Amino acid sequence: VMWMVKSEKILIQGLSKTNTGNFMGFAVGGPFMRNHTLAVYNSGLTGDATGKLKVMLDGREILNHWDEKGNAEFEEPFLLWAARRTEWDVSMHDHDVLSIKPSINWAVGPWPKRFQQAPKGGLYYFKLPNEVEITLSGVDYMSAVIKMAPQQGQSGYCGNFNGVAEDEFEPPVPGSVAKVLVPAWNKAVGEGLEQVSDADNLFKLASPELALSAALVQQASALQVGPEDPMVSPCKDGHALDEAEQACVSIPDTDLRAACIADFCLIEKASAVDDAAMAGVMEERLSDGRVPLFVGHGPCRDVNGQALRAVRTKGVRIAMECQELLREVGAAIAGVVGAQLKTEGTCELVVRPGTDVHDLLDFAPSGGGWVDADLGGGVGDPQGGLGGASFVAGVENDLSWNCWRLD
Repeated sequence: VMWMVKSEKILIQGLSKTNTGNFMGFAVGGPFMRNHTLAVYNSGLTGDATGKLKVMLDGREILNHWDEKGNAEFEEPFLLWAARRTEWDVSMHDHDVLSIKPSINWAVGPWPKRFQQAPKGGLYYFKLPNEVEITLSGVDYMSAVIKMAPQQGQSGYCGNFNGVAEDEFEPPVPGSVAKVLVPAWNKAVGEGLEQVSDADNLFKLASPELALSAALVQQASALQVGPEDPMVSPCKDGHALDEAEQACVSIPDTDLRAACIADFCLIEKASAVDDAAMAGVMEERLSDGRVPLFVGHGPCRDVNGQALRAVRTKGVRIAMECQELLREVGAAIAGVVGAQLKTEGTCELVVRPGTDVHDLLDFAPSGGGWVDADLGGGVGDPQGGLGGASFVAGVENDLSWNCWRLD
């Protein structure tokens, strides 16, 4: 077991077969997972000759009940959204995965084919907190791609992401491997390359079966997932909380508004509102008003947690295209304040109440335009649909959605 990513908040481990080096599994845990543990591994490690991929969350198997197409989904609110598919889905999977250029082409075929054309073992996709995403297939035991932001103090086999390749690896000793293998036979250097200690082994936390397999004991012991500790409010009573919420209601950002409420109760003065409002202004200025600001995983919600009116496109399925559409349309129509995109769904623009959505007809999104050609009736009806406040303040937590706002 090795460290792929070792940092203060995010821990990712890889598991390889000792005599061949085949990548057989990965496990994720740490504070960003609220100390829950997810593991995916080739079932051959526990004596299963089928070699299928097995997914375990805190000792219980998930994604193991498939429909007639071999597909499955699982959600643990605020923690994990996971899916199994039998083939590549452009509306779900990240196209950048297919663009990765391996050092050499192995016998299993070019890199993109590991994820396309109904790969052996299926395709698995995991959306985790802090915008960590993992895509993997069972080809060549397991092929996996981790997508995440660099972490402070990060180490491990994925590197430290300081932009200097020379401190990540060194070439093999001349003559030690065949010339054709040299580009893929680098020796990793740096910190976090030590073998994972038994006490830190995430695989044993996620899968008791895997932990016991070395002793040939085929038995799983389910671990109980305990509830989160309740949040302690700094407001001394319900009246103080109501007063704080009323004072901070104008702060659009959910996190900033929560901080405003806490500060208002702790210091018992209205300066907390001004501080939170200024922080929001600074955040928007840093985004320069031209780049959609990621709000969170979940459908967009207003300051009261209510859904806003949304106008759905027919064929915009990629997050980058959805953000670009928001940027383009939002620059021309003041009433367009955000966008939301569900995995395997299409991009939806979020609009203020009273906005004449017929103005959207001046724009032609890729993939066939808008769901309602005349934008009359349903979600596009300027006189009907959902209301909501005039800005996107937060999300209803759901890892299968992304929400962006644009003011």
